[in-house]
Amino acid sequence: MIIEHYHHNTFMNKNIVVITAMNGLVDITYKQYCINTWLYWCNKNGVELFVLDTPITDTSHMKPTWQRWHVFDIFEANNIKYNQIALVDVDTMIRWDAPNFFNITDNKFSACVDNDNVGWVVQSINGYQKYFPKIKFDWVSYFNCGFIVMNKVHLEMCKKITDFWYFNQSQLLIDQSTLRKGTDQTPVNYIVRESNININYLDKKWNLTHLNRKEILQNFMFTDCGYIWHFNGFDKELRQNIMNQTWNQFKQFYEN
Repeated sequence: MIIEHYHHNTFMNKNIVVITAMNGLVDITYKQYCINTWLYWCNKNGVELFVLDTPITDTSHMKPTWQRWHVFDIFEANNIKYNQIALVDVDTMIRWDAPNFFNITDNKFSACVDNDNVGWVVQSINGYQKYFPKIKFDWVSYFNCGFIVMNKVHLEMCKKITDFWYFNQSQLLIDQSTLRKGTDQTPVNYIVRESNININYLDKKWNLTHLNRKEILQNFMFTDCGYIWHFNGFDKELRQNIMNQTWNQFKQFYEN
């Protein structure tokens, strides 16, 4: 696995932001808007930045969203030391003056609630219930996987996630095409609970999703409402243009 690395003190025990952006799958242009903002923020806060850009295996089979949970294996293979890791989607941008979220995780598995589309969430929870007959949880505590903070304590949990994929991949591929309610996110919600992991819920400002549904897309209102802007929940064809406009509007704040 080859990873793009944007700092040089690889062997120090640092906090690391990891962006999942597999080559050939992601629009290179909007990937750059994401990286530009995260690179500025990481430099400002003494955080390492890595981009997972080379797939471990065929992405048409095992989606990048599943492959990213090999992050601990990847770091071990590359002899990368870390304290906390933030797994971040490539369709995000971080506000230039966002505080250091690594300081508010209490060293726990940290995420933000995802309740923008309750129908989708409930259908997804019900759709994947068959794999986890003993685990029950309510939609109000469902979290989004576009911004997750973890540490070494969660290494075993991540192995459970990847093992779950390898064991169930044939059926999961059918579910992904028929249920059409995400890839890894709902199974991860189940596995975290099955593993008795204590979830630290961060303020929604740290993963501001469905900007259009929230009616904050116009006039860049979302930039005042949150720290991490997640460009999802609308036609993906629009993403490149919206992220481009956002970058052009605010790029002066990211200049060193």
